[in-house]
Amino acid sequence: MFAGHLAAGLVLKKMERRINLGWLFFAALFHDFLLGILVLLGLEQIHIPANFAQTHYLTFTFPYSHGLAASIIWSALAFGITYAVLPRWTYKERSQAGWVIALTVFSHFVLDWFVHIPEMPLLGDDSPKIGLSLWNNLPLAIALETALVIFGFVFYLITVKPKTNLARYGIAALMILITTLTVTGQLFADTPPPANGAAMSWIFQPFLICGLAYWFDRKEA
Repeated sequence: MFAGHLAAGLVLKKMERRINLGWLFFAALFHDFLLGILVLLGLEQIHIPANFAQTHYLTFTFPYSHGLAASIIWSALAFGITYAVLPRWTYKERSQAGWVIALTVFSHFVLDWFVHIPEMPLLGDDSPKIGLSLWNNLPLAIALETALVIFGFVFYLITVKPKTNLARYGIAALMILITTLTVTGQLFADTPPPANGAAMSWIFQPFLICGLAYWFDRKEA
């Protein structure tokens, strides 16, 4: 799942409209951003199943970026950092913003739980692992991801009511592009990407996506 994670940022924007959507998108993609770094450092691993041409998904050893305990820690850190960087806001406003960012970070674990095979550890790598394996039914997984994007964007339009055409149409175009690339990549990628190439994409894609979202939303926050 990739585009579906951004839907969490669109939905949670309603809780604190002053947070730029670019930051919410980065929070939603933080687990994968961290995964890319840890793969390059050799601390986590990407595995290519022998039947990749049929399954179209990779598997992972990623206790530090995608484990339940790790996700709780990253979410708590996100709360603390958000609270610390908003000194001019009131205590209530800073807490609200912190919760929004923390929930967006943690949403990544929840959504990945639906699609990954049981490889997401509760604690360390030797602990029990969970995952509902929706990727084994790829059409259903893609339908769920597309539905999340549509719901997230419609919810954003109805509840946030972006004031500028740049926010409305820019975010719409961005979500259509990312969803199209996500769906086509899963359906038609018969050759697995190199591990380092995948890791680099997880590191650099968020900067491009979040930078565009930040620009589109800059007059809304």
